[in-house]
Amino acid sequence: MPKNTASKKNSQKSERNVMKIKTWIKYLEGYLPPRCRKTRYETKEEFYNATLKEAKLSDMELAFEDNSYSGKGKIYSYKGKLWSKVKAPNKNDEYVQDGKYKTALESLIWWNEHGSKFFVPYRFGHGEKDSGRTDAIKEVRSYMSKYLLVDGELYGLSSEPMYCIYTFGLGHNHGGTHLSVDYHYNPNIASSAYFNALQGKEAVKEAKKTALNRGDTESVKRITADIVVHKPELVKRSPHKQHKGAGSKLLKDYEEIIEASPNALTAGLLILASSGG
Repeated sequence: MPKNTASKKNSQKSERNVMKIKTWIKYLEGYLPPRCRKTRYETKEEFYNATLKEAKLSDMELAFEDNSYSGKGKIYSYKGKLWSKVKAPNKNDEYVQDGKYKTALESLIWWNEHGSKFFVPYRFGHGEKDSGRTDAIKEVRSYMSKYLLVDGELYGLSSEPMYCIYTFGLGHNHGGTHLSVDYHYNPNIASSAYFNALQGKEAVKEAKKTALNRGDTESVKRITADIVVHKPELVKRSPHKQHKGAGSKLLKDYEEIIEASPNALTAGLLILASSGG
């Protein structure tokens, strides 16, 4: 690891509402050896002071709440983007147990200084022409733009929450039907399974219908709308327009077999037969 060319501290605050975080970078630097015409490249490394922007919670607006199991919790709007608190590292993380960090911010600081995320010469897709110091710094800045320090706690960029109906297992209470909060579209799932944050009632109704059609009677009572919308004007999702397609045909075929079967065993045997097993 190179000598600290930035600061003796892991991070330092400036007067412009930013925190500077020592970040280890590696890159290629070209040179022309004596009596040679072809440029050679050597690996350089240094510490770069990355910028983590700061904000006050009082300057942010509460937009959504994701109250689902393991959900993001409160999601705020700030300068045209959505942000949610980054969860603390898992207590079973070996670095947590070793005392290297405890909070999400401490984890970010530690990994920026000791990790290899910004070793651009060794990243897939990088070559001599896009592995210089400028490229390494560009990656650092892009990565750090996804984070915001809010009153001392680390927040990360968030997508807009929406609902998605998931089915598991062979139906008839084998696996189950769930109404989850999602942040990205899955190409294997049909657009009809998605609902925006304002369509909670419709999502619950359709999820319960799906559950009953496949015999997941025990799932019905657990299906709830877990998104609270505080800023309706920020709901931009339109799944049926943005996520075109019917999803995986194979999964659709399996679901039709499950719905037509009297029990999970029969569904399993029919699916096995349909796949040539």
